Amino acid sequence: MKQKIYMILSCVSLTCLFSWWLWSAFHIQLNKLCSESSLIFAEVMQKEKILRMGRRFGNYDPMSSPNKISGTEKEEWCDQDFLFYKDSTRAFLDSLFRATLLEHKIQANTALCCIREGCVIKTSSNDAFYEEALPLEQFVYRIDENPDRTIMLQAYIKFPFGTVWRHSYLMWGILVLGLLLLGGVIGGYRFWCKKMRKIAEQELQQQQQHELKRQELLQKQEELQEKEKRLPTPDPLIHSKTISWVELAEDLIFDKEHGDLCYKNEVNIRLVENSLRLFYLFVQVEEHKLTYEKICIDVLARSTKDGLSKTDRDAVANAIRHLRKHLEQIPVIQIETIKGVGYQMIIYAPTIDEKSH
Repeated sequence: MKQKIYMILSCVSLTCLFSWWLWSAFHIQLNKLCSESSLIFAEVMQKEKILRMGRRFGNYDPMSSPNKISGTEKEEWCDQDFLFYKDSTRAFLDSLFRATLLEHKIQANTALCCIREGCVIKTSSNDAFYEEALPLEQFVYRIDENPDRTIMLQAYIKFPFGTVWRHSYLMWGILVLGLLLLGGVIGGYRFWCKKMRKIAEQELQQQQQHELKRQELLQKQEELQEKEKRLPTPDPLIHSKTISWVELAEDLIFDKEHGDLCYKNEVNIRLVENSLRLFYLFVQVEEHKLTYEKICIDVLARSTKDGLSKTDRDAVANAIRHLRKHLEQIPVIQIETIKGVGYQMIIYAPTIDEKSH
């Protein structure tokens, strides 16, 4: 849950950060377009004079001027006064301005605001447009010091969002970078969730396997306890001792501490001395095989440094004979002779491992 909250906070933070960057880049590009449009408007005003007036020639003597206004400014005032005479609404200048903007691949809505002889002239009747649009550089022309005779021209421009977006490489770069980072965060979070889900599934499987093994172990313990309940009561002399049964095969269990061998809860044999040691040794070794030498050393405690004598072999045979006699009541156990090697105890009943397979 915490990771999900962190991911949401990261996405929100990145979104806010890149939104602020986009907003800043938008205004940077907007100011750049305004500056470029102001230069274009100045060029359009000169272009209008050429189209509407043609070339002019004249002389100006500043010494005869009644004021300090430059001759260039007075000449510009005269030109604008003549253009107002030709086009009192200045609609031609406005349309020429829009056409020139389109030549520079700048799509925008424009309008002019002019003041001449104290009268305000607007090329657009929509007053709301002048409030929403951006004012460009103002051009003021004077002929004398009388403010009522001042001519003022100012263009207003409104850029659609798409125009600003198309001209801003910075906004495109910020957008691509933001999408890549946002996609990386979301993709990383999804990858992490997938990995955590996989780990959780593996842990669940392990828990299920452990639980299954535990149930199997409990079931086996219950089966052994049930079999122990059905066993005959042990000898009073060993009643106080702990009995630890080992299951050798199906229905065949053995208590090495006391030498008790029980088969099908019907036959109970107690092995003692050499018979017990010999039987337990058979149970311990691989494939239940014993050599003459091992029986002599581990069961009969006889030394075989000088090799097996006839007496040693007779003693081994005698121990095997006594054990076979004890095991006559259990038909699933047989002791076979391996000529020249020793003996092998064979249990014909299926073992625990064989039964599980």
